[in-house]
Amino acid sequence: MSNYCYFNGQILPEDEVRFKVNDLGILRGYSVFDFFRTYSTTFAHLDDYLTRFENSVKSFDINFQTDRDTIKEKIEELLFWRADKALDVGVRLLMTGGYSESGFHASESPNFLIRIEDLRPISPTRYTEGVKIITHEYQRELPEIKTTNYSRALVIAKAAQIQKATDALYHLDGNISECTRNNFFIFKGNTLVTPKSNILRGVIRKIIIELAKTKFEVEERDIYLEELKEASEAFKTGSNTRIMPVVQIDELKIHKKQVGNNTRALIQMLDEYLHATTHQTI
Repeated sequence: MSNYCYFNGQILPEDEVRFKVNDLGILRGYSVFDFFRTYSTTFAHLDDYLTRFENSVKSFDINFQTDRDTIKEKIEELLFWRADKALDVGVRLLMTGGYSESGFHASESPNFLIRIEDLRPISPTRYTEGVKIITHEYQRELPEIKTTNYSRALVIAKAAQIQKATDALYHLDGNISECTRNNFFIFKGNTLVTPKSNILRGVIRKIIIELAKTKFEVEERDIYLEELKEASEAFKTGSNTRIMPVVQIDELKIHKKQVGNNTRALIQMLDEYLHATTHQTI
């Protein structure tokens, strides 16, 4: 059975959705998106994700008329059409500049898509044993906006795979920002440190910072590559990955390539928080 999408005011089978070739998202990469997921079939901090999406749309000056309540309503409709309602899913919001006769100037009628996606399973060993990442000198052009331009990340993914790594850590002139799809943290003893500028402000990142403040010192500031040598633990975070321990960066081994106790504690705190948040009685 085909999955269903919301596309420009209609609920349609996914295989019936069509974008014309003069869409500015295709021709010029003029498009933004957001992605979030359910936990125990319930959303956590949905309004934070929708706020981020709205800010991305505004930053691109796209003429978007759909209100937040309508988005929520359409997401619920799409979830209703799912064959297996017991499974957790991802939700992708996509907004393009619309069709352009000139191939350059934005349309007054953007294209808006909501797509429900199956979540790709993550091996449990990545959480118990940690992962390796590589460094890469690069800074996204609009770091606080989720544009669809992930071309560099896709190229880097091949290099990372060759080096038996799962991701890359961006830096510019040695100043660390973020991973290709995740925020980045290090522990220095009992102090949790995360980059503050030139990053996408992840919702899970926000939750982790607030949770960590109840147990650790927390610093949001610049982190430089040389400082990684002083890291006692490291991890990356995202809506789907939650907290993924990082035990090696290039050839540098973090905490003897073992997941540290502070990271384990935060993983438990986040899991408990998400469980409590998504099991609240409404």
